[in-house]
Amino acid sequence: MKKLFKKIAISLIIIVALYGVGRIGVVAYDSYKFIEREPYMVMQTQNSITIKWQTPKEEIGTIHYSPLSGNLEQNISDNKGTKKHALTISGLHECAKYKYSVDSSSLKIDNEGRSFTTLCENEKTQRVWVIGDSGERGKGQNGVYNQMLNYIDHDLHKLNFWILLGDNAYRSGTQKQFNQNLFEPYKELVKRFVPWAVTGNHDARRWAFYDIWDFPKNGESGGVASGHDEYYAINDGNLHIVMLDNQNINLNKDGDMANWLKKDLQVNTKPWTLVVFHTPPYSDGGHKSDNSSDSGARMENMRENFVPIFDEFGVDLVLSGHSHGYERSKLMVNHLGKSSTFDITKNLVQNHDSCYTKPLKMTPNSGTIYMVAGSSSKLDHATLQHPAMPFSFEKLGSVILEVTPTTLNSKFLTIDGTIADEFTIKKNNTKCENKTNG
Repeated sequence: MKKLFKKIAISLIIIVALYGVGRIGVVAYDSYKFIEREPYMVMQTQNSITIKWQTPKEEIGTIHYSPLSGNLEQNISDNKGTKKHALTISGLHECAKYKYSVDSSSLKIDNEGRSFTTLCENEKTQRVWVIGDSGERGKGQNGVYNQMLNYIDHDLHKLNFWILLGDNAYRSGTQKQFNQNLFEPYKELVKRFVPWAVTGNHDARRWAFYDIWDFPKNGESGGVASGHDEYYAINDGNLHIVMLDNQNINLNKDGDMANWLKKDLQVNTKPWTLVVFHTPPYSDGGHKSDNSSDSGARMENMRENFVPIFDEFGVDLVLSGHSHGYERSKLMVNHLGKSSTFDITKNLVQNHDSCYTKPLKMTPNSGTIYMVAGSSSKLDHATLQHPAMPFSFEKLGSVILEVTPTTLNSKFLTIDGTIADEFTIKKNNTKCENKTNG
């Protein structure tokens, strides 16, 4: 009998080992499988941009470019034949608009309308489109996208920046799924804007995310150099945008990412600071921030270890996804525990519905608004009763941010074209007139 049990145990170990090896093989294949891909942009700076694409055959690719009113008279080419192309156009002017086209002998490329704008030092107005958990192709994704286009009168010149809050390619973030669920459905955006994305838990099931993107880890796009693709900053016009990976990185309060974040925020001088990551510190949606075992305790870790940093440096807006709904706080501070510990007398800086005021310069404990916007392609059915997130909707939608040097306006634009939630933060010493939302 002992010999039989031993044989069974050995057989089980072999089966598990074979499954593990096979699983690693599948993950590696899905992560690095070669997929044809039309041109897209990464590494946007004030004087350069990198354009990447992948062709079915090895070839020397060429990019033609010029100022928007020019005739594509300048060009840059690969040094040798390759299937995976990445060319950096440098020596550009700050805050300038350019058009470009890409030549390929083996890949049919749609060059109609391709353009980009370098990052700006100053801007009078900016409009940012924010989508979360957008990586499921279908009616929901398409409807949310079309409502944004309707909002800007189908004129993409009225958009300045594009932020993606993670879970950008369901179900597992493979190379193929990124094509099907991001690059193809948002093709016209990809032609014109860098998809500034953080990784989500579904994206993190494979390694394709960091194979597809190159990020400004050396401070090329602004802020303090992090030395890590997983966290970095972008300065554009009025905005200092911090992008964090809270799926793969240590979330300890004395970890490398937390220490870098403090250094970066300490020297930031932009009027508005946004922090972006996938798994939120507060949610009563499809994921529950009160549940320590939900999402590997990442929500709890962000709340306990990173919210104090946001408070210390007066971060204006924290954007997350993960729960497939919309949730939004008032201007709040120092809520580090579970929802039962939320106290409006201690945790709310201003108990208003739709308008808030803050000092123009960074001020500790001046309050932060937290937003979960994870309903850009799918919905959860959830209670949505977190006391810190009173403005909550089980609706598909996206977020439009409209920013000047002294005002930030946010709108939750639903799939039916309505504005379900709207708020403004003012830094211009004018009083607020609040209205009831919802």
